[in-house]
Amino acid sequence: MPVSDLLARARAERPGHIALIDAEGPLTYAELGTEADKAAGWLRRQGVCAGDRIVHAGPGDRTFLALLWAALRIGAVFVPVHPGLTDDQVGHIVRDCTAALALCPPAAGAAARVTVEVERAAREIRRAPADSVAAEMADDAVALLIYTSGTTGRPKGVVCPHRQILAAVRAVNDRLGYRADDVVLCRLPLSFDYGLYQALLCALTGSTLVLADRGGDLGLLRTVERHGVTVIPLVPSLARILVLLRKKPRRPTKVRLFTNTGARPSRAVMDELLDAFPGSVFASMYGMTECKRVSVLDPALYAEHPDSVGRAIPGDHVRIVGPDQRTLPPGEVGEIVVWGETVMAGYWGVPLDRQSRYVRRADGSLELHTGDQGRLDADGLLYFVGRDDDMIKRRGVRMALSEIEYAAERVPGVYAAVAPCPTDEDAPLLLAVQTALSPGEVRTALARHLDPARLPDRVVQLDAVPLTANGKPDRAAVARLLMAEADTAQATDTAPVTDTAGPADTTPVTDTAAATDITAPTRNSHEPAAV
Repeated sequence: MPVSDLLARARAERPGHIALIDAEGPLTYAELGTEADKAAGWLRRQGVCAGDRIVHAGPGDRTFLALLWAALRIGAVFVPVHPGLTDDQVGHIVRDCTAALALCPPAAGAAARVTVEVERAAREIRRAPADSVAAEMADDAVALLIYTSGTTGRPKGVVCPHRQILAAVRAVNDRLGYRADDVVLCRLPLSFDYGLYQALLCALTGSTLVLADRGGDLGLLRTVERHGVTVIPLVPSLARILVLLRKKPRRPTKVRLFTNTGARPSRAVMDELLDAFPGSVFASMYGMTECKRVSVLDPALYAEHPDSVGRAIPGDHVRIVGPDQRTLPPGEVGEIVVWGETVMAGYWGVPLDRQSRYVRRADGSLELHTGDQGRLDADGLLYFVGRDDDMIKRRGVRMALSEIEYAAERVPGVYAAVAPCPTDEDAPLLLAVQTALSPGEVRTALARHLDPARLPDRVVQLDAVPLTANGKPDRAAVARLLMAEADTAQATDTAPVTDTAGPADTTPVTDTAAATDITAPTRNSHEPAAV
């Protein structure tokens, strides 16, 4: 079954139900299907055939969705790219996947067989003749290439076949339970697969997708109220925005479910958010582009296990391995390894024997070595500890920077915390926090929970934590802010305090131009994949 059948089924069964609400207004499933028909006709007129790659570097709107569904139906491979990337970054992706069609600026798409600017494509699709013909394709045919951010070198395209995508959509929904009457708010980029899968989940269940403008955050709560939003996928920045917006006198909403994957909001923010939206619950998830989703925490378990990311989703299996690749017993920390129905088919253009993440199992299936550190408890609940590139050694102790961040975010009043990677084992360990507390108060609270090796040398206040384009804390940007602040301090003979036994420096960083922009498409070299 091709992924495009999700829309075809919703179109047949719920033609008059609202499928999409965006800046241009609502579209029913019948109307969205017609838009996809026109997009399919337009693609075929550009010479796109089954197996061809289509790079889309435009905004996530109805044209994006029409092209997505059209590409999947004619058997082409859709390659979503964040519109904030530079021409050089987009050009690398166009060349790497040998795109037949690039929807992007001409300079970025120069290597494609055909390049069309996104705005022109949207105009032409509106006038294009409809084409409702669906291609015959195997379940293991490639549907999507989703490029990871990459920890080193250029990003790589994760090969996502129809079979694995459908398995992921169904397994995630088995845990989250999206319903036909749900209205799902998506403020996430559709180039980010956490955002993209909201469209697939809505098509699976026949529910409504609301695409929110990332530049219209002040009106976000009105959007939630006006459209009767019931489900909100979160990143930390969005959680904080909603908390702030709900501090004013508030009307009742229909929000019943918050979800999160990747960087999670702090416990303090989530407690405030759930209190601000009475009747709502929180489902914490773990996954990565290379297998979409690994685990989901049942919302009923959040209060008792707030640090867990849940149990493996249906069809997937998780084990924890040590350096010798042997499976570790419950409670021990090691690398998270997953195999099962949602493990994707490797990296585009990279021979399997050169892919350290994907390993062939005895039965021929692929096992994904995530590069993430975690542990399983005796009940099968998974706990994420940190990434391999998040691990450091300090005073002879191996630790994850995320351990320090999570500890800080459990301090009442701390809304976000980021620990940049020290330059070497002997360099000071810094912690940036967004809070009204003084740095000294934060460090004193941490001293009650962290051993001396993990206790930061210095705590620095930020007005706001810089974020990546996907709304995740940007460690690289935080490191640059702290370096700039340290240089300023040194120039004025007020060098930072780095004595681990002494009080923290209480000077906040107030570079609001860098620290408060919640929409700027900054990249994070520590961010391996959109999840």
